Amino acid sequence: MKNVHIAFRSLFKKGRHNGIKIISLGVGLAMGLVLIAKVCFELSYDNFYPESDRVFAIQENVSVGEKKIEGYPHVSAGVPSGMKAEIPGVESATCANVIGEYLFTTSDKKKYTGNFVMADQYFFDVLPRKVLAGNAKEILSRPLYALVSEKIAAKIGSGKDVVGQTFEIASFPGHLFTIGGVFEEVPDNTHLKYNMLVSLASFETVMGWSNLDQWFGGDSYNGYVRLEPGIVAENLLQPMAEMLDRHVDSAQLKERGIDYALMLCPLEELYAKSPATKRMAVMLVAIAFAILFAALMNYVLLVISSLVTRSKDIAVHKCYGASGWNISDMIFSETFLNLLVSLGISALLILALREMVEELLSASLLSLFTVDTVLMLVAVCVIVFLVAGLLPSQLFSKIPVASVFRSYKESRRSWKKVLLFIQFVAVGFLVCLLVVIGLQYNRMVNDNPGYKYERLAYCRMDGVPGSSRRALMDELKKLPEVEDVSTCSSLPAFSGSGDMVYRPGTKETIIHFADLYGANANYTSLMEMSVIQGKGFDHSYSDSSRVVMISRMMADKLALALDWKDGVIGKKIYVSGHGTPNDFEIAGVYDDVRVGAIGSELMGPSALFYSGRPQNTLVIKLNKMSQENMARLDETIKATLPDKEMPVSSYSVSMANMYNSSRLFRNAVMLGGIVTLIITLIGLIGYINDETNRRGKEIAVRKINGATEKDILSLIASDVTWMAFPALLLGAGASYYAGEKWLQQFAEKISMNVGVFTLSVAGVLLLILGTVVYRSWMVAVSNPVESLKSE
Repeated sequence: MKNVHIAFRSLFKKGRHNGIKIISLGVGLAMGLVLIAKVCFELSYDNFYPESDRVFAIQENVSVGEKKIEGYPHVSAGVPSGMKAEIPGVESATCANVIGEYLFTTSDKKKYTGNFVMADQYFFDVLPRKVLAGNAKEILSRPLYALVSEKIAAKIGSGKDVVGQTFEIASFPGHLFTIGGVFEEVPDNTHLKYNMLVSLASFETVMGWSNLDQWFGGDSYNGYVRLEPGIVAENLLQPMAEMLDRHVDSAQLKERGIDYALMLCPLEELYAKSPATKRMAVMLVAIAFAILFAALMNYVLLVISSLVTRSKDIAVHKCYGASGWNISDMIFSETFLNLLVSLGISALLILALREMVEELLSASLLSLFTVDTVLMLVAVCVIVFLVAGLLPSQLFSKIPVASVFRSYKESRRSWKKVLLFIQFVAVGFLVCLLVVIGLQYNRMVNDNPGYKYERLAYCRMDGVPGSSRRALMDELKKLPEVEDVSTCSSLPAFSGSGDMVYRPGTKETIIHFADLYGANANYTSLMEMSVIQGKGFDHSYSDSSRVVMISRMMADKLALALDWKDGVIGKKIYVSGHGTPNDFEIAGVYDDVRVGAIGSELMGPSALFYSGRPQNTLVIKLNKMSQENMARLDETIKATLPDKEMPVSSYSVSMANMYNSSRLFRNAVMLGGIVTLIITLIGLIGYINDETNRRGKEIAVRKINGATEKDILSLIASDVTWMAFPALLLGAGASYYAGEKWLQQFAEKISMNVGVFTLSVAGVLLLILGTVVYRSWMVAVSNPVESLKSE
């Protein structure tokens, strides 16, 4: 306790750099601990379910011609119930359909937004949540019934019971859903996020058709099974294959060039143990380690820098009987108190910047700091405490008693240089990694997808009758801010569905393509898609015309597969997914467009089908993209369709949001790099101050013997350069390796140019040398007589 009291008094003593030590350590701890908490959070996905090791997601392995998909996360609706009925060892199974975020209106005309999932009555048998009101199994077996989360219930009911209330989903007008119960909120660390559960039995009522008994095709459902204790998932692969053979004509599929099989993926591996999550976790741990290590080394550097000024103080303690252990205990007490204050500063910083932290990490602070995570962070803090106290305590305990009677000249310069070297490595790593991530992010958001989207706005028109859609389009065309208006089923950036082209007269698949579905006559011109053969859609086609435009890649593949040496224009193709008849005439060929985001696959073949009727997605081309013009669109839509909620979005903003995870990762690295650089420069300034104080007389003698200011600056700068340059190169090498690993998730990526790393290292080195010159200038121009007065 006595040492703690001494440590508290030492906080306010001059010459010990306590303020800088505590603040830099606090900032480093704030950033490092938050990143570690994020990693723990990401790796804890779906582990809150009871006995989650027995829960598996049903996935597909499909190959269609050259295209192979392993671990496709959706299945046909008939598969989960079939697994429960036909495969021994399956305790329970459930089928769910993720609808997404939708606006809904309650009976009192208030509007809310919810994340909807359609689920069958066995949903909570496999993925349990505490039911606070109602009978979940009964509710989820009744058409047009729903369960809501406790937070949604609190919003709707304002403290009152919500069971029995009704609501209407904006995209499915005319269907009233009844709230039958309330369930406990689902944690944030789950791959399946929802707060509204609608009975799967509602599907046919709402859609007017059903594919719930389908075993092949229509694979848009999430299927999960809970296995009996002791059952090994691998042992079920053969029974699953035999089950498929009973319900799917495998021979016929093979004739069509399709291989189809099922697999089981452990629930906890869907997200937490996926390759992308593992890469992200490793990168965040590396960044957190670099920040924490730089902050820790800076703390130790500043403590060692006070060695000379504190030598007499330590020696006096020894004169009064203090042993080496007593000195170590005193230093550890100071370290503990400094760490405690630093953690307080960290907590205040995190709370003050809560919104930025939550946006950066895509999770709330409460969800990040769970019991397991807090234990991990405590362990990290213990390690920091031991490292921060061990080395200084060893050095201080060895100070000789004779230092009371003579000047103590031991500076521990080699230790300082080692600690500063480590900080330079961390800075080089983070700065170069930031450059790689920033360039790749810039590559993605400024990608040329094969069409122009900078002036495009769009909105969904689900639930809007065809006549109202036409009326809205006519009103929008009258606006002077609008250049053109069209509709399509789905914009390329948000399309993901695929279909197949059959060999004429057979069911043999020759091409798998990305289906962009229907579009109006002026769609290709509005999107400025480059038509390279034939013509784009125009008003010469009737509503019943069965014509299609295909991409350059699809045209090349078709011509090769069907031996069309005279080109594809005017030829007919037979496709899946478009009803009967399934033949379409090729009207034109457009240059390849990107479907979806830049991911693990390159651009593939795609097709666009003509429709004379307004489709679900309204696309508006503005003369100029501005907030005022977007607001004018909103006003016109609300005036034309006052009973509908149809928010207008900027296509370019939505495109950027597709790479939100990369942007947030870039921001995390940037913030980490800035923090580490500032901490390192603080340590560098402390090092330069100590060196100029220690070598003051040497510098004075050099000046008396004719050394110029340039010579003095070169003397100090060269010393730092020989230390910083190899450290930065080492950090750049580590970032090169880390950057290559991170870029593996992208099929299209920047080249790892050595010149980029060279420029990054040169930029950091110049900043370091600038700091050296700034702190050394006063010594270089000072009067040497002042430095020699004490001699």
